[in-house]
Amino acid sequence: MKANVFLLNIFIIMTKKAICITIPKTVSWETYKKELAKVEDESQIMNFKIPTYPKEVSAGDRCYIVHNGYIKGWMKIFNIVKRDSFECTTTGKNWNDGIYIQRTGKFHPLETEVPMKGFKGYKYIDEIN
Repeated sequence: MKANVFLLNIFIIMTKKAICITIPKTVSWETYKKELAKVEDESQIMNFKIPTYPKEVSAGDRCYIVHNGYIKGWMKIFNIVKRDSFECTTTGKNWNDGIYIQRTGKFHPLETEVPMKGFKGYKYIDEIN
């Protein structure tokens, strides 16, 4: 029995949590890929507004992206911050002040996209390898 509890504890420690967000269907994946390309060299930062500070992830953890019913891939979280209102330099859209997940760097597409229904805000998932 003690061995089983020990193995379960190791599994829990090794199962890393990630955060998952949904890009609206009104934004085409081709358009979004252009935004992803602009931050790949880490000279710019993408922001995604969320309702509350996530407690189970932080800078360096994975942020998975859902679009049109599938998890497409992930990026590393650069920061999670409360920021003032701003205008997006890519789309020109004005965003209100609030809490934002910031991402920059390479987008890592999944070899096989995972079905997931879209949602508002964020949810936690286990990392996908």
